[in-house]
Amino acid sequence: MSDELTVCAAAFFRSIGKDVTTSEEFVMGTSLEMKWMSPSDSKLLLKRLVETGVLVLKGDFVRPATDVGAIDVPLAYRPSAELLESIRSKPVKKAIEQDMFHTLMDVAVGTGMERRDFIQNCNKVQKGLGIDIGAAALIVLRDNGVDIAPYVEGVYSEISVG
Repeated sequence: MSDELTVCAAAFFRSIGKDVTTSEEFVMGTSLEMKWMSPSDSKLLLKRLVETGVLVLKGDFVRPATDVGAIDVPLAYRPSAELLESIRSKPVKKAIEQDMFHTLMDVAVGTGMERRDFIQNCNKVQKGLGIDIGAAALIVLRDNGVDIAPYVEGVYSEISVG
């Protein structure tokens, strides 16, 4: 699949005739101009291309990690259905994250915290530190004397996946 990701990036950059663009131009180009996919899928594609190292994101500018001129791109290239399905399949993280947050909320309630207070404290920590809600929940639990060791790995794996 990474080979097709490289071809996909090469096809896009060749079509625009530049070796650098903004994230917004990438999303608009692949979705509205080239009609490859929806804008939300284009954002997922951009994220996957950066994660796999095909593209390099610096600030809001995106450029290919390698020379796109050396890549063979089929005439009238369009991303395959498999590629589109693979970029859509990753957002399973949100469902897992919600489950982990709910698990931590159950732990908080089990230790005597009010559900409403726990959620408010988590939101305050999340906004104040700019962190994931799972990490904020761990901090709130820790600050309330709960042993968070059994939950750290689960929250960490969710954060590092996305």
